[in-house]
Amino acid sequence: MIKITCATTHEGAEIVSDVLYEYSRSGVVVEDKTDVAELWNSELVWDYVEDAVLSRSDQVKVIAYYDGDFSEISDDLTEKLDNVRTNCPFALPLDVTVEEVAQEDWTEDWKKFYKIIEVGDIKVVPIWKRDEVGAGKIVYINPGSAFGTGEHESTRLCLSLMRNIDFNGKSVIDTGCGSGILGIASLRLGAKECLFRDIDASALNNLKENLSLNEVSANAEQGSLLEGIDKQTDVVLANITADILSKMENADQVIKQGGYLIMSGIIDKFEKPLLEKFLKKSFELVKRETDGIWVGLLLKKI
Repeated sequence: MIKITCATTHEGAEIVSDVLYEYSRSGVVVEDKTDVAELWNSELVWDYVEDAVLSRSDQVKVIAYYDGDFSEISDDLTEKLDNVRTNCPFALPLDVTVEEVAQEDWTEDWKKFYKIIEVGDIKVVPIWKRDEVGAGKIVYINPGSAFGTGEHESTRLCLSLMRNIDFNGKSVIDTGCGSGILGIASLRLGAKECLFRDIDASALNNLKENLSLNEVSANAEQGSLLEGIDKQTDVVLANITADILSKMENADQVIKQGGYLIMSGIIDKFEKPLLEKFLKKSFELVKRETDGIWVGLLLKKI
């Protein structure tokens, strides 16, 4: 497998991508911090972007993987890039580096970065590590689609707060469920049922795979937050972001009196207005946990 990396500019990235796309069956990857910066400064509401992303080099890289001998395409690629150099000087420098990589470097090697996550007796286990885990409340996942791996601080906070609730016989809604880690964990903790919701159809596909891995059946539907829910539930799990959580207007109607709401994905500077909003909706704060800049809240409906 040949990895081809071409250095260009923000303006030239699309043209170079078109050139390299011809040689890569798996598409191309563009590393461009300007794209992220433009989104960050747009009207979209973002809670958080890693500083390392915004502080990347200004140089843009377009990366493609060619499954074959580079000599087969070398002359053709050079001719096409020379044409770009001549007609599109804004795309310079167009320096190309070529390296041979083992196919497993990019199709399987990523698995070594995932480990078993333990929060109390709850264990989130990548499916290829199932033989490495002992007893506990085990949640198996295939995180290949990256809709939630258990690695993030906000997920850990939710799992930790969940240990303060008696889930036996309870009904649960996991909204913004992603890969379904939280909802599946609630079933492992004794919940009688869990409704999984997400606005992303691809996330729901990943969820269904994980439900199968855990040999559990549950209802899953495409939907935003708690919109359209007309049946009360005992517990709502919501690991999203503060700006989205603030739009969960009907939480006090959906959650039964004495029921619980766990929210995470909250940056500390956005906690106060969010918490105040839910305290005005007949919730009381039971527990607050933090991990770095991240905050998790356990609220009870009174």
